[in-house]
Amino acid sequence: MSNITETTSSADHHVLESNWEASVFDILIVFTVSGLAFFLEHLAIAEGWIPYATELRGVASVLAGASAAVGVVLARGGNLADLGFRRPASWARLSLQAAAVLITFIAMQALVPLLVSSFISLPEPDLSRYDSISGNLGAAVTMALVLPFTASIPEEIIYRGFLIGRLSGIFGLTAGGALLSVFVQALVFGAIHFQWGIGGMIVTFIMGVVWGAAFLLCGRNLWVVIFAHSAGHILFVIQLYLAKPIII
Repeated sequence: MSNITETTSSADHHVLESNWEASVFDILIVFTVSGLAFFLEHLAIAEGWIPYATELRGVASVLAGASAAVGVVLARGGNLADLGFRRPASWARLSLQAAAVLITFIAMQALVPLLVSSFISLPEPDLSRYDSISGNLGAAVTMALVLPFTASIPEEIIYRGFLIGRLSGIFGLTAGGALLSVFVQALVFGAIHFQWGIGGMIVTFIMGVVWGAAFLLCGRNLWVVIFAHSAGHILFVIQLYLAKPIII
């Protein structure tokens, strides 16, 4: 694994050495676009213009945000490598890294409630919007096939590839800057899952910490966290179909 502050190409420095004002401006652009898409989607659903299933709400926001993130990076003269899309030295090794990331997340989301149980009782995530998946094989398979393109890939582009990159431009490339970047993006990642309730926000915050740290430790290769995220979603869909807890 690479050092947490290591960069592996000149393209990284193009992004990470940008001044903090430009980084803040870029972040505001992406999240303004994402927020506007969420508002318009909510309005369209309320007016009955697009009869989305409840489990698909928020997809427009994620896709718009990811598109904006790619657009901002390209407009700054960067490329997809700046977001972490790099060919790994070994796909087999990358798959093992992704498996280790997923196992770490599963362990962490089981351990954290135990550690804090003496102080507070963490609520369960509100997954009621996915009730239609329970016992419905067709819906479960469809969701498993769709999630990589509507969640895993675009979310990793926004929060790990783009946001950590821009936060690194604000906090710097030191170990302390890396820790702050991971923590802040995890807070944001947890907050945008507010539709899952407090319990869901806590689980996704933990995911953001694990995913963010893995992204940096694996040399800012986005494929590691995309694979881990996608595998986690498969377990998640199985959990919804069986109506039994697997990972959350």
